[in-house]
Amino acid sequence: MTLLSKLRNENCLNFGSTLSLYGMYDHLKYDRYTYTDFEDTYGVEGVELYDSIKDAYERVKHLIRASSLNADRHDPSRAFSLERHFSNLYVSISENYTECNDCGDTSCRDDSIYVASYDNYVGSCCSDNYRYHEGHDEYYHDDDYPYDDEDEDYDDDGYCNGIYGYDYDVTEQLNPIYHGNEKRLLATEIEVERRNDCSSTIAEKVGRTMENFALCKHDGSLQNGFEIVSAPATISALKEGWTKFCEANYSDQLSSWHTATCGMHIHVDRTSLTPLEIGKLLVFVNGKANSKFMEAIAGRNSTQWSAKKYKGIKDALQRSDKYEALATHKPKTIEFRIFRGNIAKQGIMRNIEFVDAICNFVRTVGMDKDTDTVNRLSYTNFVSYMNTSENKGSYPYLFSWLVRKGYNKGRTKNIQNESEES
Repeated sequence: MTLLSKLRNENCLNFGSTLSLYGMYDHLKYDRYTYTDFEDTYGVEGVELYDSIKDAYERVKHLIRASSLNADRHDPSRAFSLERHFSNLYVSISENYTECNDCGDTSCRDDSIYVASYDNYVGSCCSDNYRYHEGHDEYYHDDDYPYDDEDEDYDDDGYCNGIYGYDYDVTEQLNPIYHGNEKRLLATEIEVERRNDCSSTIAEKVGRTMENFALCKHDGSLQNGFEIVSAPATISALKEGWTKFCEANYSDQLSSWHTATCGMHIHVDRTSLTPLEIGKLLVFVNGKANSKFMEAIAGRNSTQWSAKKYKGIKDALQRSDKYEALATHKPKTIEFRIFRGNIAKQGIMRNIEFVDAICNFVRTVGMDKDTDTVNRLSYTNFVSYMNTSENKGSYPYLFSWLVRKGYNKGRTKNIQNESEES
């Protein structure tokens, strides 16, 4: 039996009977097919796709080297071409996935933790077997953790001096907060840097101010700071919690807007949105016609936040990369990653109101029949949506910003004239 006959008789792992090894080779032989094309064509994605491609690559190598394939020994160029195509595909997907050094499970590289001492990655078992060392800015296995005098204040959650470890789940301590009849839960992360004369106990002070609402966590992307992570909360509860922080006035010790490192991320509970609404949000946030408006509301351009990619409605059904403008890689939330860091009240409130308002706006936009495009998903229609009396009252900080920036006309509520950027 020839090599190609063997390929036709073996199906790819996780594809059922829909794709044989030869079918995969047939896609690859023109050097234009990538692993993302397999996601789009067959609906197999993530770890399953990685395992399938790895398995296909290893089986093809075995078939090529099998001594029973005498008919193909006289055509080494075909075997070489076949192995090259599968090797290129496997290498391309391996850049995004990794096999855990401990448990052997495969996970997305962005969701794994790099352990320098092993020169390898660990996945979900990291929280069970590894600890973060604040002073060294590295993870260590429990058996190798370098305890010293500086570590005597660390507890099992990596807590020290008011700051929890990077991988600590704040919902272990903080319950969702609801106000009135509000149902949609939002959660915020604001990154801050310490100023030069900052108090050594600043994180503990922030923690006391935000008690039962937010915790401070380590963030390795910052130079000398931390991130403040809130509990999931409805919009009025979220605004109330951040108002306490703003009234405590930490701007003389912390900075966020005027840094090159800080951002503000806002999560939205997936259960408050349909897949169609998530698709519309992806189109709005990534749409070329909305790019200038999005950069204005974000306070920075797209090269400073995350990757901006063309999106269609159906992309809501796919897991995105972690670092996209609107990330959909998490199972329970979607994450707006566009905003520049901010600890000024007007800036924080505007961002929160924008996320809630845009989630409500997309519900009013009908899907065009038989097309992936929705023409009404433009910032001009969003501005018109914001011009109703109800929305002016529900989103006063956002509407005030729209008026000041010239997107809208009208009288705004008497909001305290304070800085929007801090």
